[in-house]
Amino acid sequence: MSSIATHHGTVVDVCNGIVKVEMHVVSACSSCKAHEKCAFVDKDDKIVDVETDQWQQFAKGDNVIVSVNESLGLLAVLLAYILPAIVIIASIALLQLLNTSEAITALATLAVTVLYFLLLYLFHNKLQRHFSFGIEPVLNE
Repeated sequence: MSSIATHHGTVVDVCNGIVKVEMHVVSACSSCKAHEKCAFVDKDDKIVDVETDQWQQFAKGDNVIVSVNESLGLLAVLLAYILPAIVIIASIALLQLLNTSEAITALATLAVTVLYFLLLYLFHNKLQRHFSFGIEPVLNE
């Protein structure tokens, strides 16, 4: 059974089946007592597009809860970080086994990495349909 990750956010725009939600995301160290003075605290505002059939019930400024299946988060980490690392390491290992020069190994590894991310970009529409968000209004506003 998979669990659902939720984030609170504010609607910034509503248009034709898409609700744009701004979420204030803070790093895990935000619970530390020294996080106010720390230069390493990662605070960022993210805007996500949520496709929904009930888009007309939302208005700019509404507080909402955005949800996503946590297993999709793991898949995103796999596609964005783990697989590229494997591709890079495998490219370097293969090219070193073939006794290519370090310059050619570096350039070819860079080219393979760019190709990987280009393929991800080319399939972004298919991936975007797979990575869907849920949205619901916050009750007791």
